[in-house]
Amino acid sequence: RNLSYTYPAGGGAAIEGVNLAIPRGTTLGILGRTGSGKTTLIRMLPRLLDPAPGTLLIGGREVHEIDLSFLRASIGMVPQDSFLFSDTIRENIAFGVPSATDALIRKMAEISTISRDLAAFPQGLETLVGERGVTLSGGQKQRIALSRALAIDPEILILDESLSAVDTETEEHILSALKSERGGRTNIIVSHRVSTLASADHIIVIDEGRVVEAGGYEELLSRGGLFAEIHALQQLEQHVGRDRRT
Repeated sequence: RNLSYTYPAGGGAAIEGVNLAIPRGTTLGILGRTGSGKTTLIRMLPRLLDPAPGTLLIGGREVHEIDLSFLRASIGMVPQDSFLFSDTIRENIAFGVPSATDALIRKMAEISTISRDLAAFPQGLETLVGERGVTLSGGQKQRIALSRALAIDPEILILDESLSAVDTETEEHILSALKSERGGRTNIIVSHRVSTLASADHIIVIDEGRVVEAGGYEELLSRGGLFAEIHALQQLEQHVGRDRRT
């Protein structure tokens, strides 16, 4: 409700006057250029940044009235730069669920598609990562972090550019599996890639801290606004990239 945020260092509002309702069990897509305020907005949900009183409600409750540990346990957030522990792949996936069964871990690995890579690792799920183990690609890190977030089955799952390092085919597989697995749960997908948001129930476009467009995927494409402009530029970039490869 009229959600705004200005960083203590100043420089103007990073988010200003955002009014938005996300029905439980739906998927919201958030698109915007770098520096538009996307990450600032979603970081207020678990109160990594503190919103002004009365401007953010979850489940009908003012966010400051919700126990902070309970709030954060209900939200799974996967950032673009995913942090992994110097431990096995298994322990990284099961971090938030100490009692996780082998079946659960493998299911989450299938959804994130990191299961495709396990055969190439020295000891599969028992492979150490980090300083003492294998060095992973950015996409592999993101997919293990996604598996970890999915394992806790959060009420709200936030993907903040967390599929940016995977190819489009893998991304499509992950998003399709997420839609099937996360029925009845709320998902928020932040992306600079228009194609990532094709399956979202509702999309907002943020520019300079404000919501400038909102609607469905096809609806926004047909309007010819910023969403359509970014889509056209990305289509052109893909076309030019294919021409260079050939």
